[in-house]
Parts: sequence; C-alpha cells; structure tokens
Amino acid sequence: MHLLKKEPQNGLHTKMKNSYENIQLSLEESVAKIYLDRPDKLNAYTPDMGDEIIDAFRKADSDDSIKVIGFLGNGQSFCAGADREFLTGNKLSKSGLKIGEDEFIKSFVLELSKSSKVLIAGLHGSCVGIGITMVLPFDLRIAEINSTISFPFIKLGILPGLASTYYLPLLVGKNKAKELILTNASLSATDAKDIGLVNQVVPNGELEASLSKISLSFDDIQINALIAAKKAFQPDLEEQVQNAINNERNLLKTLKN
Repeated sequence: MHLLKKEPQNGLHTKMKNSYENIQLSLEESVAKIYLDRPDKLNAYTPDMGDEIIDAFRKADSDDSIKVIGFLGNGQSFCAGADREFLTGNKLSKSGLKIGEDEFIKSFVLELSKSSKVLIAGLHGSCVGIGITMVLPFDLRIAEINSTISFPFIKLGILPGLASTYYLPLLVGKNKAKELILTNASLSATDAKDIGLVNQVVPNGELEASLSKISLSFDDIQINALIAAKKAFQPDLEEQVQNAINNERNLLKTLKN
C-alpha cells in the first residue's frame, strides 16, 4: 500500500510537501529520509520533534514501496542532545508533556526495533545523548569524519534510555558499554567505528551520497529477503527490548526520589 505521496518533480530526490515544524520528510525512489530540522538549535530533541518523527516514521514504515528509512540532520549537526529548555526547565510540549513523558522516549524504540525496513542513520557534527541512543536500534550507522558522539548522561544526573542498555552492549560489548556511560565518554567518528558503534566513516560532505548509495543498492533485492535477514539477527527481540525499557524506567524513578 502506497501511503507517501510525492510532489511532481524531476530527478530521483523528491522533497515531500512538509507539514512538520521540527523535521522534514523526503523520498528517493524506495528510500524515505527523515531529517531532524531545528538547525538553529543543532537539532536538539524536543517532545514535539519526537511526535513528528513518529508520525513520519509510521507513514514510511507502512508504505510497501519503501525499503529503507534513513535518519539525518539538517545544518551543522545530527542532534546535540535533548533541548535544555525541556530537560532542565519547565517547558512542555504542545500536548502538555515534559520530556521523558513523550511516546518517543517512553516506548517508540520498540516500534523502531520491530520495523521490517532497513534503518540507516547518517551522523555528522554533534551526536549527543539521545542524538546517539535514538539510532542504536538501526541496522547501519554512517558517520562523517567530523562527527563527535557523546554520552553525557551520568554527569547530567540521568540514565540513558530508549533501550540503550540493551543495544549498546550488543554493539560494543558489555565492558565497553559500561565504560562509555560511566565515564561520560566522547568519541570521534574513527573511535566509534573502531569499537563497532558505527559501521562506516565517510569524508565530510559525502554523508548524503553514501547513505543514498547504500540505500538504493537494496532496490534489486526482494523485500522478503531483507525482512528475513533482519529477523535472523533478532531472536527474542521484543522481550529483550521491553525488559530494557522497563529496567531503565524503574532505575530512573530511583534518581527522582
């Protein structure tokens, strides 16, 4: 079922008519790309951004013509973490929610994890806190050489969420994952690749082209084969991710008492 409608335009890359304030959605043949779009704030995350990501993702995920969903950021960075006005202030989302009460942070990672699409993240500039944990469930992560990936949770008095306590050890090993969190680590793109956190490092300015090249390479592959390949690496996925979400949520409550 085709749910994403393109505006008539020549060429492969077709920008959708954007009805969002914090993101953009675009199509490139079988690829849907979601761009975080608060460049003046280095794409700092807000609950309203989360709601828009969920809406765009669900449209792409339910469209049979889409094989790949990519996440990227407009401007100088992918995502410089949570917006401080929401994180440390009293600012609420349009629906009246504090950061952490929103669906994106509370439960959306389970939906990401179960997606049958190939999920690819394109990272550049600052990728801080939720700016890296949101893409840990992805199948591939590509980073420009200028990327800096940071885990500042402990010094902020919070814990990493979005089931990152499941995904981070899965990617880099338990000991390294614990080190990254306990030391509030900051990694270069090369360091991140060396430990398995990102799959590929590309020169500055080549992120978009690299992501598109990989994405379009799936065009000649049957969608059922892609789905089966993903499932082969995800035994007991739903249970593991839900357990991590519950554990993270319960531990966070102890910090607020």
